[in-house]
Formats: sequence, structure tokens, C-alpha cells
Amino acid sequence: MTRLVMENAITPMKTPTYVLHRSDGVTKIGVKTVISFCSGVKVNLQGSLSFGKDVLDTLQHYMRRSIPIRRSLGQAKENDVLYLITKTSYLCRDLTFCQGKLEPFINEYITVLTKSIETAFQTILKQEKDPEIENEVTTHIFEEELKKLLLEVRQLLRIANTRVTEKTEEYVWIDIIKKICAMFQEAAINYATERMDTNNGDALEIQKKLMQKFVLVTIVVEGKYENTLCTDYNICTKSYECTKALNTLLSSLRNLNEEKIKYFMRSVATGLLDTTFYSHISETTANEFQVILNDMSYSDNVPTKDVLRNIHKAVEERLNAVKTRTFFTGGKDVELVYAILSDMDHFYAKRKADPFHSFLSEFFEWVRMDTKLKSHIHVLINNIADQLLKSPHELEVKLIHEVRAFLELTVDPEN
Repeated sequence: MTRLVMENAITPMKTPTYVLHRSDGVTKIGVKTVISFCSGVKVNLQGSLSFGKDVLDTLQHYMRRSIPIRRSLGQAKENDVLYLITKTSYLCRDLTFCQGKLEPFINEYITVLTKSIETAFQTILKQEKDPEIENEVTTHIFEEELKKLLLEVRQLLRIANTRVTEKTEEYVWIDIIKKICAMFQEAAINYATERMDTNNGDALEIQKKLMQKFVLVTIVVEGKYENTLCTDYNICTKSYECTKALNTLLSSLRNLNEEKIKYFMRSVATGLLDTTFYSHISETTANEFQVILNDMSYSDNVPTKDVLRNIHKAVEERLNAVKTRTFFTGGKDVELVYAILSDMDHFYAKRKADPFHSFLSEFFEWVRMDTKLKSHIHVLINNIADQLLKSPHELEVKLIHEVRAFLELTVDPEN
């Protein structure tokens, strides 16, 4: 039976074991003591997500909806080292598009991203009894990385300042939110990878779990602040073509008979083989995902329609969230699906309206008249792949991280 089903039940992940080793003054990650990644994020076999207390405490501390954004850090946070480093970088100096009320918004967004990443690191370090390692918990692990990243953010904002107009304001700001998230996500992954004890046999598995955690905590912060940008500053996503098209497609598929749905899935499976999709995920994940697609395409024991119905529910929730300016977190299913769709919507935001019109026309013709559809599915998949190649590199990498994490959490056998 396929395991790619989304529901609300939560069960713990397997618990990796590791410890931090010091070599030449650099903290290394190896294996020795049992540490639970589940303390930050729990994922069941079906991909449901629940953010643990350590992550939620950080997010809730900064994200009080009832308090204006300029005061949401509170007086105590004015003395927070990370916030002060960010604030005194004067990221919006001489940049008219983000001066004023939006400057504290940027400062807070960066502070919360950093805090969330540090929380993930501290979840690891707090398990150790070594005084040197315990000292890492009382210091800001990511402080030096933050200083480097602020230089990149400043450059990003300077470029954005030259491009923003009344017509492009929404796109430019969403682009900034996503690129800052991508910067911090990649920096956290690289920071951990560089300190990995590669002599240990479990290093790759540990690295995978760390990557998943960094992706999860950063996309939650991104989603929250993208929503805040809309609700508090009326800078909202106006283009969500991928989400709308996928919602239309899944809504129609669920009304077809099982045989026709399986034909559609076979066409998708063969279409992916013609792209670089599988080169971005591990061999284990690729094999498991292909088994699932094969089961959904051929097996009489797999209720493909039910699987697609559950996926459709997640897509509907994403669409409703955008329309109603609502943000979901803290145990909501398929947070990664929302992030992936959000990124895809952004990639297509500059394209002509209704970019999937041609494919959907062929699809509905196939539904009514049983015409050939396989070649049109392959063209669509290749067009999407081409669109990703034209996107900014950091956002392409961000999307790859999200898709990889989603598949690892939902299809890998060890989960």
C-alpha cells in the first residue's frame, strides 16, 4: 500500500543518535548519545507535521498577532543581541521602499529566522553534559553567520530598491521574503554540514535530518511573515496560478473512475523521467517515490482516487488561506506542500495570466472525449522544469530542499 496519504495523526519519527565532537576548536557532529529530532518537529508516515515546544516557543514569542509589529518584540527584546545586530545594520538606510514602518518588519523577520535556526541547534547542544558544549548553548551559535548574511540582505534590498514600482511592489516584497528565507536556510544547512564528523557512518543520515529541520522551521517563519506583510501592510500575493490550476485539476480528477486516474498517474510518472527531477533527491527516496507512483498507476490495491482526494484537501486549504489572508501553523498538515505551492506561484507570477490554460483545455477534452493526453502531460512537466531553470538560483535551491524534505518525510522507508 502506498504511504503518501495526508492526515492529522501524529507519530514520532525514528530517533537518530549523535554527539558533538570538537576537533581543532571546531564543533563536529558525530554519533554517541541519543538525541530526538522529534523535540522540534514530528512527522508521521503520511507526512503530517507537528512543531514541538522548542520551535513553537520561539515562534510564539515573536509572533503575537494582537500586538502591532513595531512592538511585537517587546521592550526586553530591544536588548536582544541578535535583534540589536540586525537593527544596527541599518538595512534600509537610504532605501526609500523599505524605510519607515517596513524597516522594523524586516528586522523582526530576520531576527525570528535566526532565533528559529538557533533553537534548532540548541535542541542538539542541550543534550550534552560537556561544559564546553554547554557553553555553546549560552552563546549565539549563529551570530557570526548572521553578520555575514546581513551584508547579503543589504545588497538584496539595494537591488530591490532600484526595481520596485507601484505595479511591482507586491512581487518585489514577496521575492525579498523568499530570498531572505533561502539565504538563512542554506546558511544553516552549510554551517551544520561543515561541522559534520564525516568519519562517522551515520553522518549522511544526521545531515538529512538536520536539513529537514532547518527547512521546516524557516518555511514556517517565511509563511508567517508573508501573511503579516499582507494583513498588516496590504502587500499581498495576487498571483497563485499554480495553486489554482492544481486545485482545478485535482477537483476534476477525483470525479473520474479509477482506471482513468491511473492512466493520468502513469503519464505523470513517465513524464518525470524525462526531467532532472530525480537527480535532486537521494537514490533511496527516488526509488521509494517511483514505487509509490507505480502503485498509484497500476495496483488495484491502492485507492489512487483517495490519495488524490487527500492531496486536493491540502491544496484547497492553501488556496483558501491565500484568499482569506489566513496563516496556519502548529500542527497543520502538509506545511511543506504550502511552501512548495507558494514558491511555484511566485515563479509564475511574472508570466501571462492563466499560464496553464492550454494544458487544462486538453485535459478537459480528454475527460469528455477520451482523447490522447500523455504527450500534453509531458509537455507541461517539461515546461515547468524549464520555468524553474529560469528562476533565481537561490529560490530554485530552496524549492529543491522543500521537495526533497517532503519526499523524505513521506516516502522514505525508515520514516
